Amino acid sequence: MHNNFKLLPSSTINITSKFYKVFEEAGTLKKYRKDEIIYFQDDIAENFYLIKSGRVRVFLISPKGTELTIEILRKGNLFGESSYFAYGSRLTSGSAATDVELIAVCLNKLYPYLTKYPELMIQMFHLMSLSIQNLSIQVNSMAFLESDKKTAELLVRLGVCFKKNRNDKSYIIDYSHEEIAQLIGCCRVTVTKILNKFQKDGLISLGYKKVEIINEQGLKEFAFS
Repeated sequence: MHNNFKLLPSSTINITSKFYKVFEEAGTLKKYRKDEIIYFQDDIAENFYLIKSGRVRVFLISPKGTELTIEILRKGNLFGESSYFAYGSRLTSGSAATDVELIAVCLNKLYPYLTKYPELMIQMFHLMSLSIQNLSIQVNSMAFLESDKKTAELLVRLGVCFKKNRNDKSYIIDYSHEEIAQLIGCCRVTVTKILNKFQKDGLISLGYKKVEIINEQGLKEFAFS
């Protein structure tokens, strides 16, 4: 039994148009093509980023060159902030999982806006806290759950991002089998077999590069049984 595992809160922060506007005024718009590197592990952290469109993969690289995906982030997420605020080098690498638009900013340029609009500072801290909490839960999942339970837990956890309303019982995750495999540290073939089993059991419905959750409670019960 893994009853000590917890899911993220069934709500997330809605990024306001003012938040994007402030970042755009204080920062620099950058565009990256799919698979292009945004920064490498051990680079000096000179900026942190807000995702304006597309998805970003954050990953670790071992001394032997093996990669381990930590997160796949989407529009409205901040990333690279932990290394930046620690005035250190990058602890992870970041690449474009799709074509992306990012707003790169340094705190010195952003600070006047945050003091003028304190509600934006609250939004930024909320985003950072959600990121830390999500990472902690993901590490626990990868360390202690079997592949099928990891997959179920991830699909439920992603509901925080993909639900249109917090109480929705069904929602669509537009991640490919490969992206899901990266997030649980497993091979794509295994994930495809697991997802097909979930579909057969009536928990999900599969489409092209998307997974529709149709029985979230069933996934929860399976993940934490």
